[in-house]
Amino acid sequence: MIYITGDIHGDLGDIESRSISKIKKGDILIVTGDFGFLWDNSKSELKSLKKLSKKKFTILFVEGVHENFDMINEHEEIELYGNFAKKITDNIYCLKRGVVYTIEGKSVFTLGGGTVDDPIEKADSDPLNDKAIPTDKELQEAVNNLQGIGKKVDIIITHEAPASVKRLIRRDSSINDLNIFFDTLLHNVKYKMWYFGSLHTDRALSTNMTCVWQNVIKVDI
Repeated sequence: MIYITGDIHGDLGDIESRSISKIKKGDILIVTGDFGFLWDNSKSELKSLKKLSKKKFTILFVEGVHENFDMINEHEEIELYGNFAKKITDNIYCLKRGVVYTIEGKSVFTLGGGTVDDPIEKADSDPLNDKAIPTDKELQEAVNNLQGIGKKVDIIITHEAPASVKRLIRRDSSINDLNIFFDTLLHNVKYKMWYFGSLHTDRALSTNMTCVWQNVIKVDI
């Protein structure tokens, strides 16, 4: 089975407090950005990552905003679910931007990254976060990959939300180019479920779009 949850920010206690006990051996947990367990290589971080690596299920994540992108990119890229991903440990992988995977028989389009909304947080943010926003090349690759499968996919996993959806949740949210790009996908790509996590709330926007944070959602399509 595939399960979805939101931002963890490198907090082992946070993920342990969620309903992960229902996730069994062989299942998959996908994190919608801000995984955060690769940040500074501190002893506590390495200890937490080691504990996660002992889980019986597979953990996949798309990049959020609060990631150390250089650390992620240092890891080996391997073939996974019909495409490529960064191998963090034997059971933890970072999914690429703008590609389509086949996971448990379902086509899964992933496009992580984004920008910090809060002006104060943005001013204080780490320079590494300049790498958080997908490049034009990555967005064009995303378009090409979706066109290559007839602009039809089972599941979309992103960190950011489409602009119209973001403003629906928070009317004062700032809108970036990636949000606008996702609005284009919203109207031009057929999908069964779309999960995103940047807004730190658990809310179903429709029958096929969910903002996820601390919930652990079983994919049932």
